[in-house]
Amino acid sequence: MPPGLPHQPLAMRLWLSRRSDRTGGADAAGHSSGRSMSIGSLEHMMRNRFRMFLRHTWLVTILGTIVLGGVVWAAFYYSTKNTVLRIATGPGSAKIVQVLANTLAKSHDRLQLQVVTTDNANASAQALNNDSADLAIVPTTIGKSPDWPVVAILRQNVIALIVPALAPAATPAPAAAVAVAPAPAKKGAAPGATKTAKPAKPAKATKTAKSTKTAKTAKDKDSDSDDDDSDDDSTKDKDSSKLKVTQLAGKRIGIVTGNEATADLLGVVLNHYGVPLDKVQLSQIDPANLADAVQKNTLDVIFVAAAATGAAISDAVKAATQNGVAPTFIAIDQADGIAKRNIAFDSIEIDAGTFGGVPPTPDDKLTSLSFPEYLVARKSFNHAAIADLAKVIYTSRLAIAAQLDGDVKIEAPSTDKDADALVHQGALDYLNDDQKTFFDKYGDDIFYGMLIFPVFGSAIAGVASYLRADSRTRRLRLLQKVLDLVRKVHAAQVLEAIEHLQVEADNLVIAIIHLSEHEEFDESVRMSFSFALDQLRFAIAARRTAILDHAEGGAEAPASTGTTDTKAAAA
Repeated sequence: MPPGLPHQPLAMRLWLSRRSDRTGGADAAGHSSGRSMSIGSLEHMMRNRFRMFLRHTWLVTILGTIVLGGVVWAAFYYSTKNTVLRIATGPGSAKIVQVLANTLAKSHDRLQLQVVTTDNANASAQALNNDSADLAIVPTTIGKSPDWPVVAILRQNVIALIVPALAPAATPAPAAAVAVAPAPAKKGAAPGATKTAKPAKPAKATKTAKSTKTAKTAKDKDSDSDDDDSDDDSTKDKDSSKLKVTQLAGKRIGIVTGNEATADLLGVVLNHYGVPLDKVQLSQIDPANLADAVQKNTLDVIFVAAAATGAAISDAVKAATQNGVAPTFIAIDQADGIAKRNIAFDSIEIDAGTFGGVPPTPDDKLTSLSFPEYLVARKSFNHAAIADLAKVIYTSRLAIAAQLDGDVKIEAPSTDKDADALVHQGALDYLNDDQKTFFDKYGDDIFYGMLIFPVFGSAIAGVASYLRADSRTRRLRLLQKVLDLVRKVHAAQVLEAIEHLQVEADNLVIAIIHLSEHEEFDESVRMSFSFALDQLRFAIAARRTAILDHAEGGAEAPASTGTTDTKAAAA
């Protein structure tokens, strides 16, 4: 490989190697050198193209501005683009999700709800676990998970065990009054023998009146003493006539669909009272068929779990009412104990008339169980999007409740650290007035970006300056090699050395031409190379002439200096 050209394309290296072979190099060595430097040649070519690109200052500036603008636009787009929230819901909450989606569409243009329909609350929870949904409406009865923090409490569900009213039996027609005929007279008695009763004696009548008055007074006293106990007795009789949870074994219980009532939920109550679930006859009843089932007497108890003032329980009460006779309710009198054993439940006292109806139902306070229904979200979901959703929900909760006729009563979960429910960080930011604006979230990034960008600009300028300095260094090295060849030419003593120096000069000319194709030389650089190459050419021609003249003048001098010339050429 000829010296002086450390970075050249493969074709040029092959050409130079062949040229060197003609002066005494090996052809195989030239080919081997060209193959071994192919990767380096490619690197050299790419480096030269990059340097050529950096020399176009305006083009680099324009492209850099376009890239910077694209980065800023991309950051703004991804920070303000529409966010799709996939919410999983069962049949009992489908209407809530629809109202919420409509409210969100009117109040926030960058949040969209995409409904993921499921069969029940358990399927909604499974959708969260599978990442096929971002939010879900689930009651606490299916269990809590730290990966499902709460966004809002949608409502409090209550458990209602309704005993349908029995149709009143037909009242029998009153018996006709029978006239009492006078007893017939004895045979043989004369008509005039019938005697007229004599009036009582005054003294005897007075005595009887006194005894009657005394008895009446005693009876009044007894009735006054028993007035206080009559109400208690009637209440006891009324309570004793009501069905109890412990008496449900063998009963036909219809679970109304379309609400939160499930067999598992009923099993929690029955198991607490020692009634195995397999000892009752369960059936799923559609709300539309409930009234017909009650009239046909195919149900003993109706099981519903929904909002106390919602349509599900009210419709069940209407269906269980027959001929103006209101149904009765089975009280869960051990609700406090169940709530202590299962944190998903709370004990509740349902006031008379809460379920509506005429007459009001229930007719007295009713003890039962309640459990909240949550809107939960994945813990890793975008906090800013959840904060925006929470803002829409809480600011529009009255409008949402008005459209759902008592099915929801949105409440905020407790933000205390020891609260039962874990609040989503996005909802917590809104509830604590810590929701951040665009500049609050990205202001620091913009500020530090403005500080760092000049550093990158300076780094780019430094790289460009380094590349320019490297180019200048290469030009100086080539120029220095030309000057070194001039000195070697003056020291050459034989023609073989001159020929070798001529090959090196040709290689330098090719390198200079190749460099000028990739780098723009100014006038001073071109003049320097031109002067140096002219000097080298004149020096070679003059030294060759001198050696030839000396050889023709006498053979001793060249012979005597052969060793020296060979050493010089080798050097």
